[in-house]
Parts: sequence; structure tokens; C-alpha cells
Amino acid sequence: MLQVLSNISNIMIPLIVFYIIAYGLMNGCKVYEVFVKGAKDGVKTVVGILVALMTAVGILRASGFFDIVQKVFTPVSDLLGFPSELFPLVFMKMFSSSAATGLVLDIFKNYGTDSYIGMITSIMMSC
Repeated sequence: MLQVLSNISNIMIPLIVFYIIAYGLMNGCKVYEVFVKGAKDGVKTVVGILVALMTAVGILRASGFFDIVQKVFTPVSDLLGFPSELFPLVFMKMFSSSAATGLVLDIFKNYGTDSYIGMITSIMMSC
């Protein structure tokens, strides 16, 4: 039974794609042109979102919000043995891994990639 479900799972996406293409062709739609237009729109949307997220990280960093977060959670981090410098990263990663990348670069610049904080940062970003 598990083998059957696995096989069905493996063919579902190609079947859906084939169905969409066949449906478009049957209705006289220019499938390729519509696909390319949609892909262009998708890229514009992704770039806009990334720019907005990076801007938000810059604003939060410049305003001192991340410093406040770090100071507030220092007692908790001391109890857990977790570096308080990483709480801004924890906070940002909950919302966007892409936006957290800017913080990761700052952490690597300040503490190094081979430091304890750098290694924990790498592990956090890979999770």
C-alpha cells in the first residue's frame, strides 16, 4: 500500500502540469507565451518582496530594535547557554530566511565564520 501511494505521489505533479497544458491547448490558449508572461511577473514580485524585506531589516537594524531585542533576551540566553547576539537572527528568521541573510552577513563580519557564534548561525540558517 505504501509503495502504491509513493508511486501516485511521484506522478501527480507531472499529471497536473500535463492537464494544465492540455486544457490550455484545447481552449486555444498560447500556453508558452502565457507561461513566459507569468514567469516574468513572478520574478518581478520576488524581487519586490526581497527589496522590501532587506529594507525592513536595514530599518530595524538602524533604529536599534535589534539591540533592544538582544538586551531583553540576555537573561534568557544566559539561562539557556545561547548567545544573546543571535536573538535578532532568531526573530528575523521566523518571518523570512532571505531577510535573515543580511543579519548573518553582519554576524560573520563581526564574529567570524569559524567562531562559536558563527557556527551556531550557520546551523540556524540551514534549519
